[in-house]
Amino acid sequence: MSIEFIRERSFDHKGLTLKAKEWGRSGYPPVIALHGWLDNANSFDRMLPYMKDLHVIALDLAGHGLSDFRSQDSGYDIWRDIADVMAVADQMGWETFSLMGHSRGAVISGLVAGTFPERIDRLAMIDGFMPPPTEAINMAKHIARAIHENNRFGVASPTVFEDYEGAVQARVKGFVPLEYDAAAILAERGVVESDGFFYWRNDQRLKAASMIKLSSDNIQSFLTAIRAPVVLIRAENTAFKPDDKYTAAFEWVPQMQIVRIVGSHHLHLEGQAEQVAEQLQPLFG
Repeated sequence: MSIEFIRERSFDHKGLTLKAKEWGRSGYPPVIALHGWLDNANSFDRMLPYMKDLHVIALDLAGHGLSDFRSQDSGYDIWRDIADVMAVADQMGWETFSLMGHSRGAVISGLVAGTFPERIDRLAMIDGFMPPPTEAINMAKHIARAIHENNRFGVASPTVFEDYEGAVQARVKGFVPLEYDAAAILAERGVVESDGFFYWRNDQRLKAASMIKLSSDNIQSFLTAIRAPVVLIRAENTAFKPDDKYTAAFEWVPQMQIVRIVGSHHLHLEGQAEQVAEQLQPLFG
């Protein structure tokens, strides 16, 4: 049967409260869905109703949506999310489960699947595959940049808008442009009001460079460890065009099926939502 939104959920992990949306019912294959950078759990609102017979936890990753921000002595290095995802699975009582991720969420999904290959049944990646590698020779300069940016964004205030519509339009015209309806769906969960002004509730430190980035060898060690069948949806009109090194890394996951769909980076939240769902449904049975 087609899956429906059931309820809001909360999970606690090492002092963080992580919020989520639960779709479908227990007894069906369990899936954790992970959104992209500066998005939230509503990212899957248009696609999931076209899917069936699944039990999905669409998570607000730390610093996003309704979830807590990481503490000031922590940060948003992408590998930190691995433990959060596993904590959610453990609290759901899922010994094995599948992952569905978009963009940054797809990258996190790949890292989780490589870290705990025995626990991941299937992996769906939507216009995201691996983090950009930083080679050892560049690491010192990168850390200096990360410290500077984390200090700057750590005290930065979010951009405020005089009305709700202004906040929605900011995402429509943002770094990664969105169709209006897609931006409005994300805004339902991501925009808050304070003292008559509106702003996007994301931790500003998400805009800073990660403190430690993975090298090509590091990334390869994760991806070659993946055992699960993988489907990667690649958007033809994405703002993120992979280079030769990126596409060569596809060989690290020989069981991966790559599907190209005409659409933008957020195609699963835009007009291609049903098409993306149709391509991913066979992966989950």
